Amino acid sequence: MEKKRPILSIRPQFDPGLSMVQSLLVTAVGFILVTGIGGLFTYLLLILLSLSNFVSPSVVFGFYLVLSLAGLPPLYYELKKRAFQRTLYNFYDDYIDFQYFHWYLNRRRGRVWYRDIADVTQHATALQEHQRLTTILLYVPNMAGGGYGQRGFSGVKMEDLQQSKGYLTKVMDVLEMGYTGVLPAWARNAGQPAPRPMFAEAEPPPGGFALPPEAYAAKADPAVTEPPVVQKS
Repeated sequence: MEKKRPILSIRPQFDPGLSMVQSLLVTAVGFILVTGIGGLFTYLLLILLSLSNFVSPSVVFGFYLVLSLAGLPPLYYELKKRAFQRTLYNFYDDYIDFQYFHWYLNRRRGRVWYRDIADVTQHATALQEHQRLTTILLYVPNMAGGGYGQRGFSGVKMEDLQQSKGYLTKVMDVLEMGYTGVLPAWARNAGQPAPRPMFAEAEPPPGGFALPPEAYAAKADPAVTEPPVVQKS
């Protein structure tokens, strides 16, 4: 059986400069936890082993301080790089398959049907905007597992996307196509097969993705015209 081709595939853009700055921000917070928890645990262990007289607390906590400051930035950088290399969002006729890594460690794979998507938004942090990157959020209420894991958000989060690719417009086109069955022009130019409409009726599903009213009107693909009818005498 031939593998189904996605209409749209999206991968995040790994930006070395942005990742390095983020790693420093993570280190600014992480070294406190690593130094405090690691140093305290180690020193308590030394006390239990009756070795605290040979090693001062300053040496123990200093060791973890140097270790966190020197180790956390490259660790974060490599984890994010490897996670982004394996992150993928594939959009098909009526659903999206995704794979991403929560906290760049835990792999999550899943599928979301377009009828379950309630809203789509795009935003960019100051650092992302400086690097011409953005984030797109697909809100999926009651998604199993809470989606991306961000507090107060349930759905699929696609971060660090190139703004020049115009992914928000393409995502909206694909979601609208799920209802109308009309393949976007950019997808037709890429040689994608014409999809089938996700719903036989022209009405959106209850609680489904909110689109303008005209998106649900029955309309034919403007690129396809019917052959003329020849009248015989």
